Amino acid sequence: MMEIRNVIDELSSEDVRTALKLVMFQIDLANGNKQLEENIFHNLKGFYDDLLLAQNNEKTGEWSADAAKIHILFGDSAAGSLRYAVKQMGLSDTNKVVSFNDRYSIGPIWQLHEEEGRKKRYEWLRDHINNGYDSPEDDVEEEVYPKSIIAQIPAEASIVLWVGNNAHDYAGLRYTIYLLRNCLNKVFVFNAEDACSRRFNTPDRFIDYIHLGEVPIEKLQAVFGESEENGPLSRETREQLEREWLTLAEQQEVLRIWHDNKLVGVDEHYFDAYLLETVEQLLSEKPKGEFIKAARVVGQALGYCEQYVGDQYFEFRLRELIYAGKLEIKGVPRAMRFYSVRMK
Repeated sequence: MMEIRNVIDELSSEDVRTALKLVMFQIDLANGNKQLEENIFHNLKGFYDDLLLAQNNEKTGEWSADAAKIHILFGDSAAGSLRYAVKQMGLSDTNKVVSFNDRYSIGPIWQLHEEEGRKKRYEWLRDHINNGYDSPEDDVEEEVYPKSIIAQIPAEASIVLWVGNNAHDYAGLRYTIYLLRNCLNKVFVFNAEDACSRRFNTPDRFIDYIHLGEVPIEKLQAVFGESEENGPLSRETREQLEREWLTLAEQQEVLRIWHDNKLVGVDEHYFDAYLLETVEQLLSEKPKGEFIKAARVVGQALGYCEQYVGDQYFEFRLRELIYAGKLEIKGVPRAMRFYSVRMK
């Protein structure tokens, strides 16, 4: 307990805000959903451990001459789990874990590798994605450009890109491979979801993870040794993935899904009918005329959705359904905990 108190004392105000926001979102989404409520302690305990580790990494420096392998994951949750797994295995000195924390399944990715594309994406996120923050400086922040992180990778280190079977990871994979096009480092791609399925799934017990953030730490530890088994990507494969990124970067969609093992751009209204069905189902359990919390709707939708798009996109579409006159609102939609909805 004394260790965490010391860490908290050393946190910046921005670190504290980030930590409190994460806890707030966990509670909002779990409210009234028994399955999510059961998971919240595990998630917050993992966050506690990650906070200790992250602060430790900040003191010692993210990179060092001993960093032989750099593991890149697309999301803070998955990266936090792998960091803890690496620490538990005693490999933190030579294995560094990096998170590219943007959500590549949502928002524009047109020309994202150029300044104009990044500006367009940032503006769309600022105008459509409600983080529920209370002050202007807490608005959607522009992502840290992954290229600035890649520039810090030691030339002799190998790079392992961890992915699962979802649009977010595979868009992020192609984006990152393109940004690595001038790097001579050995690059490996490891589908940890497939590895966990092969090792742990049985005919009578099958778990299909939507994203790597859902994979338990002990399973990540178990498959960690397989991350380089398929060998580094060949120059031909890297060039193919680079071309695929340039094709993706020409598309104008703001939503991507994973369908038939392919990355597919779809209309932004794709989940609207699903959200309306979710509202109807939840309201059927309440007395006629009552409202249902927006956070409850989003949590339910997340819990049963087979795609990895995240709570913020669902909340954006919920607001759009209100604006379109398909839902009634009670409260102010500055964050999903502040308002409720019902069918018109």
